[in-house]
Amino acid sequence: MSNDSRIPTLTITQTVPRQTPHNDFGTLLARAANEVVRSGAGLVGGMIPAGPIVSAAISSTKTVVSAVAPKAHAGGMPAAADTGGTSGAGAGNQEAWDLYEAQKMLAAEGQKFNMAYLSLQNEMQKESREHNAVSNIMKVRHDSAKAAINNIR
Repeated sequence: MSNDSRIPTLTITQTVPRQTPHNDFGTLLARAANEVVRSGAGLVGGMIPAGPIVSAAISSTKTVVSAVAPKAHAGGMPAAADTGGTSGAGAGNQEAWDLYEAQKMLAAEGQKFNMAYLSLQNEMQKESREHNAVSNIMKVRHDSAKAAINNIR
């Protein structure tokens, strides 16, 4: 029996050209977000108590996402790829600018939604504090009345 602890020889494979199609990440992300918003809007609206607020936020997000998603053609390639190289730099810059603008719009919508959510949290905390205060006052009154009755006996 041989106890050979040497490292085996390395094999090097040739580099092959890309076999999968090159898809722009931003376009794929926009299409996926559009599909998620389209299919999930009805589901989320019915499950959350603040349905109208969430529904409004989702519909505004859908508007922003749908502004980016049509940039991809039916074949799945970005719009800039169909120019045939005639104005590749200009079309690529315009698409990048459109994507940047859409991201800014999404960020603004997200910030509005976060502010509404923060306001809702503050209101809930205020209600909780009020409930605790009333509950504590009622408990003290009950305990005082009970002690007075016990003192009379």
